[in-house]
Amino acid sequence: MKPFRQIGALIRKDLGLQFRSKETLALIFVFSVLVVLIFAFAFGPIFPERIERGKLTASVLWAAFVFAGIITLNRSFTIEHAHAALQGIRLTGVDAGNLYLSKVVSNVIFLFLLEIVITPIALQFLDLLDVVTVGILLKLFGVLSIGTLGFCAVGVLLAGMSTSANGGESLLSVILLPLVIPIIMGGAKCTVSLLVTGGLENRFWLKLLIGYSLVFLASAYLLAEAVIEE
Repeated sequence: MKPFRQIGALIRKDLGLQFRSKETLALIFVFSVLVVLIFAFAFGPIFPERIERGKLTASVLWAAFVFAGIITLNRSFTIEHAHAALQGIRLTGVDAGNLYLSKVVSNVIFLFLLEIVITPIALQFLDLLDVVTVGILLKLFGVLSIGTLGFCAVGVLLAGMSTSANGGESLLSVILLPLVIPIIMGGAKCTVSLLVTGGLENRFWLKLLIGYSLVFLASAYLLAEAVIEE
């Protein structure tokens, strides 16, 4: 039970730091809403067909969440590196794998809460909220949670590598986005299918999303020791 207590304590610590910073919370929320509003007002009602609105909404949602996720991941190791807290945590005997998993879980929780707020806003502005049932919305949140897990699984590891480097924020974007293309593709395709048909007609994209998320999580967990020690 000791590993679970360690992970739980670290998750509470990370979430406390995330929600304590009101400026960062406002920045991430406003940025995500701004992305939605730009697309909504730029394209407006020119897509009368549901399939076109579904494609646009999926693109808007994943673009907003990816860029918001990069901002969030950039903060994952910033405080620890700035105040040498990472070395202090390691001196308490916390395993590097447990530290990595706590970072992944805390980032997934934070981003998923953001998705719960932003998704209905996007659906409303893009005229899909009235045709999306509760069942479809729950399936959509399931797809978003799987994609968020895969995104954070590799993103936390790369954030640990890039935070200590010069220009870490720009570096994270450059090395992260090419790696998560399968996650974005699978998530976007599943989102389009749910918004247009209400189900997942082609399970290939869901399998791709789940497969890559699990591969990223397992691979990054095995590499966490080497990255955190550096």
